[in-house]
Amino acid sequence: MGDQEVDCSGLITRTSILRYLTTLRNVTGEDLSNITNCKAAVCNALWGSGNPDISGTGMIVGYIFENILGFVLALSLWLLRRRAKSNLIERWTRVAAHGCGCFYESAIFFTFSIQLASIVMLVRLDFGISASGMGDSTAKITWAISLLTMLPLMYIMYMPGLLQERQANINQDSKRRAAQIARQKLRNILFVVCWLLSVYPFLSRIISTIGPSPIDSTSILAWDIVQTMCIGDVRQPTNGETLATDIFGVMGSSFVSLCVVIKLIFHALQRQHPGSTLLKFIRQRCLKVGTQDFPLSSTLFLILPVIGITQIWTILRLRQFQQQISNASENLDLDCQWTFGQVAATTIFVPVLVECCFTWFCQ
Repeated sequence: MGDQEVDCSGLITRTSILRYLTTLRNVTGEDLSNITNCKAAVCNALWGSGNPDISGTGMIVGYIFENILGFVLALSLWLLRRRAKSNLIERWTRVAAHGCGCFYESAIFFTFSIQLASIVMLVRLDFGISASGMGDSTAKITWAISLLTMLPLMYIMYMPGLLQERQANINQDSKRRAAQIARQKLRNILFVVCWLLSVYPFLSRIISTIGPSPIDSTSILAWDIVQTMCIGDVRQPTNGETLATDIFGVMGSSFVSLCVVIKLIFHALQRQHPGSTLLKFIRQRCLKVGTQDFPLSSTLFLILPVIGITQIWTILRLRQFQQQISNASENLDLDCQWTFGQVAATTIFVPVLVECCFTWFCQ
């Protein structure tokens, strides 16, 4: 029985893990010693070979650059707003403000496309439609990416005064002030849309983390044999690493959602009870517009980078694990291949640098 020839063509793709293990037992005639003949196909179907449009080198560069650029621009502008006025400070402030505005316009649609693509891929995986291009590690990377791309948008959303002009300048032109208010409302709407899209990847993470195991009692033996064959001596993420990944991922997404919900409640109360003492306090201490002080909002410069670093570490660690499995199972590591999407991701924020240079030299 151990020398039985196994047809590996039916093991190349999968929908759900449970169905795949059932298929595996049927194909091998319950003699799982024959599974080694299909090692490449089985390991690729369950753990994948990466997805260059999700976790490729160019995409990861884009995610990291988005977070670094958003942090540097927002922090620079925040510090410049607190400095004494001078011609040089005003010039640098103008450059940083234009850069922040251009960055947000690029980042918001980059984030929108990432969230939309994440939903499409995760829905196919979660509902057993198709797991093509979505191995176990790639799915976890998708959760981290969904959160990571939301973080740079938080600075401008919760420190709107960063992009406001000096009050004296605003008062000189009521049309400019009205245009700024309208643009800020548009930013709020776009941000909320991205947040709503990010809810599904968050729920997908929660369900997969605390939900029932996709492997039933009849498939435990098959699963253990497959894990031993595919992972073998590969260094898996430890229990501590997995726990840290889950904790920071859930807490990070919860923090973003809490901030959004509070702001939505704030705007709802503002429309219904504009004279509320509580609203005045929040407006003065947390959401000042057109001023130099952002006392509570400045804590974002501490919280968001920490969340961002943990998600970047998660992506890199899972990508390393993915590469090791691909090498061990003699599959091609697709994450190392450069594709159209990766080139676009690495250049999407170039207009921000161009805008900063243009503002410095031409205005």
